[in-house]
Amino acid sequence: MSLYGEKKKAWARKWALMRKEYLDGKLLDAVVLPIGDGAVRWECPVCGEHGSLVESEKLAQTAGRGHMQTHVTSEDHEALENLKVLNMPEELLTPFQRRRRDALLEDAE
Repeated sequence: MSLYGEKKKAWARKWALMRKEYLDGKLLDAVVLPIGDGAVRWECPVCGEHGSLVESEKLAQTAGRGHMQTHVTSEDHEALENLKVLNMPEELLTPFQRRRRDALLEDAE
């Protein structure tokens, strides 16, 4: 794997953790419900959507967490994008992200 690929992979792990920490407590948890015969599924307390039947509570929780990301507010989405561009390694930033970062840094001065 190239050095760029390694940096990209390391950043993806770091960003996933930063995003999780930021959203912790801001999103409701999906509810995992037993359906019978050892099967479970997640259900969204916000919109009522539900997942397919699975045999593992952990799988249902993971899928439910993924769905709950759809309920991130526009304010939180904006804050997350700002957090991303302020922390992302320089070489991974797109030109748009660089401009956004530079504008945020100028506003902070």
